Amino acid sequence: MSEVVTVELRLIEQTFKLSTTQDRKDDLQRAGDLLNEKFQEFRRKAPNVEHNKLVIMVALELMQEVLTMNKSLQEYSHCERLLATILEDVEKTV
Repeated sequence: MSEVVTVELRLIEQTFKLSTTQDRKDDLQRAGDLLNEKFQEFRRKAPNVEHNKLVIMVALELMQEVLTMNKSLQEYSHCERLLATILEDVEKTV
C-alpha cells in the first residue's frame, strides 16, 4: 500500500488541501492542472459569466467527456467480445 500524503492544490481560484497516496499524487496534480486549464478556457470565452456558473459549465463539459469515453469503452468492449466469438468459431471450423 502506498503512503498517504497531503497535496495542496490551487483549483479554480481556491486553495485545497487534499489527501491522496504517493503513487496517485502526480495524477491528482495533473487533474488539477487540466481543471484549471478548462476553467481558464471558459473564462476567456465568457469573461462576464459569474464564477459559480462557470464552474458548473466546466463540470458539465468534463462529465460529457467522461460519458463519451465510457460509451467508447463499452463499444470497444463489445467489439472485443464479438471478435473473440468470431475467433472461437474460426478455430472450431479449422
